[in-house]
Amino acid sequence: AERTRLSEQTLTSGAARDDARAAEAAIASETFGFRDIARDRHTLFKFTAVLGLQMGQVFPSAFFGLILTAIYRENGLPLDMFWVFAVPAVPGWIRPLWAPLVDGVGHPALGLRRTWFIPCTFFGALAYLSLALFAPTLDDLWIIITILTVKSTFMTTQDIAIDGYMVENLEDRERAVGAALLDIGRNVAMFTSWAGIAFIYSRYGWAPAVQTASFMLVLFSLPGILRREPPPPPHAIAARARGDRPSLLALLRRPDARLALPLIMLVSFGNALITQLYIPFLVDKGFSVGQIGISILAPATLLGTLMGATLTVRALNRLGYRRTIFLSAALIVPTVIPIMWLGQLEDPALPVVFLVTLNGLFLPSFLTVAMAGARLKWASRTQAATDYTSQIVAMQAAGSLALAIGGVLAEHLGWFLYFMFAGTFVVGACFVLWTLFDRVEALVAERDAAELADRDASTSETLA
Repeated sequence: AERTRLSEQTLTSGAARDDARAAEAAIASETFGFRDIARDRHTLFKFTAVLGLQMGQVFPSAFFGLILTAIYRENGLPLDMFWVFAVPAVPGWIRPLWAPLVDGVGHPALGLRRTWFIPCTFFGALAYLSLALFAPTLDDLWIIITILTVKSTFMTTQDIAIDGYMVENLEDRERAVGAALLDIGRNVAMFTSWAGIAFIYSRYGWAPAVQTASFMLVLFSLPGILRREPPPPPHAIAARARGDRPSLLALLRRPDARLALPLIMLVSFGNALITQLYIPFLVDKGFSVGQIGISILAPATLLGTLMGATLTVRALNRLGYRRTIFLSAALIVPTVIPIMWLGQLEDPALPVVFLVTLNGLFLPSFLTVAMAGARLKWASRTQAATDYTSQIVAMQAAGSLALAIGGVLAEHLGWFLYFMFAGTFVVGACFVLWTLFDRVEALVAERDAAELADRDASTSETLA
């Protein structure tokens, strides 16, 4: 009996993998490109709302992340006190704890997600505006940190709702374009914040810069607030009809999540080994923070993201996710070799460093965009915000771990061997992801089918 059960399970799993490949092939045959965003008002407004909500958060957060540490260093804050700037990030680390609340509570007239968008945007902007009342001096440091922590609680809650909104609104065939557009939008907002709001600060002072950041948050959030929210997906309706509530424990118990979350952390850890220590690497090569931020990183990030995300959409539409991941593994080699070569130069010229950085941001986009598109599908629509937010936190945890381990490795190996190790690790992570990708897709397909089957069963019972 046990052998029969295992045989049936194997056949079912194999059939699910075949179904997952067939589904991906069907989606690839029905391609969705950037031009299709503007094909009708509904699609255009949907992408405008999703993109605006994401960009609205980036404008103020990128500005404060860049300028606040620089201001306080200029004011004499010792480096051993810089840990205080991590305090406002604490709500982001623990947000899966209240993600089920955001996933399950909402006003019927407003919609589940807009119930949280409206108050969180208002109070978040108000918290940002209140910073204009306190100059960034050493005497007011703890007041500013407290305000930023309160702000982070509101904005993190809004971010949870945005995560669920994205998963529920983007169709499977729109995932590639959605992931690429979000990547481009985040980097455009970051570049604008670094170049524009930072310029306002240097020219007009602290208060106008803070007010501009708050205004950008509200302005870009408006499409998501004003757009009429569509009804919940059938998966969520079925779950509520069964009496199921969003739960972090339910996520961690699911077979698809138990495989997907470690894969997400593995790939994120590998990526972070390169990205987290690239700036200290450039500092060791003799470049100032100003040169790195304004002349190298900001323009290279913008151009690299635009080129990489655009080409990744074409690759995903033509090759599918699994083959694009295989391509990503091959592209890591020409990513790290120029960085290793740069490390051997005694006094590299700024244009050379810019081109190496541009290459190092452009080629890995194939992996990051493909992974982002896959994660949109891997999140269950029964509790979209809880699932997607947990994925983000898993990525952040992997990035922090990579920074801690990578620093030790770089100190002992030197930059040449370190980037060789980091590149090898990322290639290995890509192959692990490539090997297990169909298995994850099969588990996700089984999960989605079971959720809809439960819905059909409950509907039949109601009719009976």
